[in-house]
Amino acid sequence: MQPGAMRPTEHRPATPHRPRSTERRAARPGDLICGQCGEPNPPTRKFCARCGSTLVEAAVVAEKWWRGLLPRRKPPTAGSRPNRRVGAVRRRIGQVLRWSFVVALLTAVGAYGLVPSFRSLINSRATTIVHSIEDVFGTDLTPVRPTTITATAASPDHPPALAFDNATNTFWLAPVTPRPPALVLDFGREVDLREAIVRVGDPADLQAAHRPGKLHLVYPTGRTFDVDLADTPDPQTVRLEGVASTVEVHVVEWHNSLRGTEIALAEIELFAVR
Repeated sequence: MQPGAMRPTEHRPATPHRPRSTERRAARPGDLICGQCGEPNPPTRKFCARCGSTLVEAAVVAEKWWRGLLPRRKPPTAGSRPNRRVGAVRRRIGQVLRWSFVVALLTAVGAYGLVPSFRSLINSRATTIVHSIEDVFGTDLTPVRPTTITATAASPDHPPALAFDNATNTFWLAPVTPRPPALVLDFGREVDLREAIVRVGDPADLQAAHRPGKLHLVYPTGRTFDVDLADTPDPQTVRLEGVASTVEVHVVEWHNSLRGTEIALAEIELFAVR
């Protein structure tokens, strides 16, 4: 019996193979980045795992800077087994350190919000750092004068306003007993004091009165700042710190006079940030 004839079938061309799209590997320190497709490759490869291009001139992923501060683990030697107990201890220590950091941070935030003295200390340190950075790059200063000037003591004909009149032949004069004198300055607005030019003593006769040796500035926030002064008739430029609308300037130390019993301050020129 003859087999039946088979009908010819339609010829279909083979479908070309398409590579499957795989998720790109996340780059790690030391990986080689392919210059053709950008695929990160392990440093042991010579050709790209995605496109097959050579990795001879591939860019290397840099290691994070802070990893250089950590001690490096030594690779295990052949035939050795990892010590699971040591690994568990390390993980435990890491957890304790992380939780300690979190607790310390939360405590500091709570203290900043609830303890005024701690908040003032932090703000003061932050202001000092900011001022140091500004000093490096330079800061424009402008003269400022208090709108109201009073003193805890003053001798006749020598009121405290004479220490701020921009004249070099006048001066504030005050007794040092029963307590050292102080100036109270009100600017009428907040100013960021940074610098002062001070002239001490009686300009006509330096030995006629005591000369301030240290000024103690007190701000309404409770912050204080000390200024040391030399015993000289020449103007002295001194650095200041403090943001306030009022400030007390206490004379806490002085250079003794050969004849007088009172203390004289010729001039204070104040400068603040614009």
